[in-house]
Amino acid sequence: MAFYDEKTETLIIKWNVEDVQSVRPDLNDEQANDVLYVLAENFDANIGVDWDVIVMAAEQLFPEDG
Repeated sequence: MAFYDEKTETLIIKWNVEDVQSVRPDLNDEQANDVLYVLAENFDANIGVDWDVIVMAAEQLFPEDG
């Protein structure tokens, strides 16, 4: 979800645990939070964060069985 704050003239893009779990329902809250942390620590403005990036980060941290 994205918000534009006119007062600070800032675009704010928010992802939360529920977003991660919507693409990886097998992850608990702590694991989904770990995915968000890794995304924040490795953020690249040239790539950004989208559903595919979330899926890739989750897979790297918590590979799915099978």
